[in-house]
Amino acid sequence: MKTKTVVILIAVTLAGSVIAQKTLVSFPVYTALEAHEHVGETATITGRVDGIHRSAKGNILLNMGGTYPNQAFTAFIPGKTAGQFSDYQKYDGKTVAVSGKITLDRGKPEIVVTWQSQVSMR
Repeated sequence: MKTKTVVILIAVTLAGSVIAQKTLVSFPVYTALEAHEHVGETATITGRVDGIHRSAKGNILLNMGGTYPNQAFTAFIPGKTAGQFSDYQKYDGKTVAVSGKITLDRGKPEIVVTWQSQVSMR
């Protein structure tokens, strides 16, 4: 009886491991300067944050690949998400990775950040 239980536990553990591995998503990685070539894709954009702006509406903008208005890419954190980023100034001058769908806003590529886990320092 004990052998059967151990075999079942091993099988369940292995099955869970396989399922967990299949749910991990790996996005292609591009630089801030390459982002414009990949609009519409879900990817990770990496680069140095060259400027940060917090709007009157509470939106946070992390500009990469240059300073506003000449940035190559922006990580846009809407005001409703900004509460997750109480220490957003820590990204200034740091290399970060931002994951999500690349869209265009006023001709510039951006990713709209809805979860803190989409942004990480490198």
